[in-house]
Amino acid sequence: MKTPFNRRAVTKGAGALAGAAAVRGMLPAAAAAEEATPAEPSLYDRLGGIFPIAAVVNRFSDQIILNPKLNLNPPLQAWNETESPTRLPGLKYMRTLWIAALAGGPFAYTGVPLDEAHQEFHLTADEFSEVGAEIVRALDYYQVPEREKQELVAAYMTAMNDVVDDSA
Repeated sequence: MKTPFNRRAVTKGAGALAGAAAVRGMLPAAAAAEEATPAEPSLYDRLGGIFPIAAVVNRFSDQIILNPKLNLNPPLQAWNETESPTRLPGLKYMRTLWIAALAGGPFAYTGVPLDEAHQEFHLTADEFSEVGAEIVRALDYYQVPEREKQELVAAYMTAMNDVVDDSA
């Protein structure tokens, strides 16, 4: 049987070491108490890290391509038909980095600024919302808890002003 080695085990071990050090007088009591109660895990950690985030991104990215509401937008439909076969894998990678960074993970989104990346598509608020709905459907598919789902959607919504074309 494989012994689990994860963040929870490491945190418990660190707390036990701090407690033992405090008992022996090696740390001040306040520092020991601080070590024993770790801060709440980030959204990134609560989502499970990069692999579950990548799975969600993979699913919603594939569904966006197929979504009939989004294919009413001529530039999106053209991209889906001509560009997605070669560009979608890289886009999934960049979306994964973006979401992982938004969720507090140890990554930085280094892609094209969102306003520039979406400029040619002239996205409406309704289309932005439909992409958000695909994200929610992917989160539901993987049974992401409601709290984490709401936090991730709220993070996604922060990009609306950069992505939506006010003139569309």
